[in-house]
Order: sequence, then structure tokens, then C-alpha cells
Amino acid sequence: MFPRIKDFPAELKLPVFFFSLYCLFGPFVNLAYHISKKGVGIDNALRYYFGSEAEMIPPQSLVSFLEVMHFHTWAQASVIFILSSLLGLSSAGRKIKMFLILSLFVSSMGHIFLPSLMRFISAKLIYLLFLDTVFFSASIIFSSLILLKDVFSKKE
Repeated sequence: MFPRIKDFPAELKLPVFFFSLYCLFGPFVNLAYHISKKGVGIDNALRYYFGSEAEMIPPQSLVSFLEVMHFHTWAQASVIFILSSLLGLSSAGRKIKMFLILSLFVSSMGHIFLPSLMRFISAKLIYLLFLDTVFFSASIIFSSLILLKDVFSKKE
């Protein structure tokens, strides 16, 4: 049987607590960042990716997408792996853990690749990108809340 987070000593619960806080606030920081760069709504997001001749905004280039994808691929993989591993040690039910772990990895891949697919294949993928962003953020938040609950739970 694997150890559970709620059974960890305080010196192991402390890093789990701070990592969970980091993950809990990350989606909100991400939202604020994207609103500051793109604005709110589908039209503003499309203008950000495709540019606007009237407003003299250049479209996003393949190089700019690759720069973001390169960083996100490595950074997100590390964070999602750690979050998923800790979630596996939580007291949540097996089905909940499996669902959240799968959703974290699948929606993370969408978060990385959908912007470039939308820009270079079909603008209609913007709707899937918005849904993926909400789903990814919700998966991170729920996973973090489960970990925080376990950090403050007593040993059995």
C-alpha cells in the first residue's frame, strides 16, 4: 500500500502545502496574463492570434508559437507530473484520481498545441481552446484542493 499524504509527517506536508497553493493560484495568474495580452472574448483572442490590418497588429508567427510551446512543454510536464504523482498519494477515490490525472495530461497537451493548430489549421478551434483552458484550469484547481484537504487531514 502506498503512503497517503494525510499520513505524512509535517516536514513532508509542508512542501505539498506550498506546491498545492502554487498550483491553486496558477490558473488565476494565467487568466490575468491572457486577459492582459489578448483581452476578453473570442474576437479579441482571434485578433491576437491572426492580427488585424486595421489596428496594425501583426499575426502570431510560427516562431512565436514554437517559443511558447517549447517552454510550456517542459514546464507544464514537470508541474503536471508532480501534481499527478501527489494526487496519486491522496485519499481521493481511485476513479476521481484517474479522471483528474488523465484530464491534467490531456488538457495540458491541448493547452500546448491548440493555439498553433487554431492559427494554422482552423480558426474554429478557438472554441475548443477556450473549453480546454477552462477544463485544464478546473483540473488543476480541483487537484490542488484535494491535496490541501489531505494536508490538513489527521492521520488515521
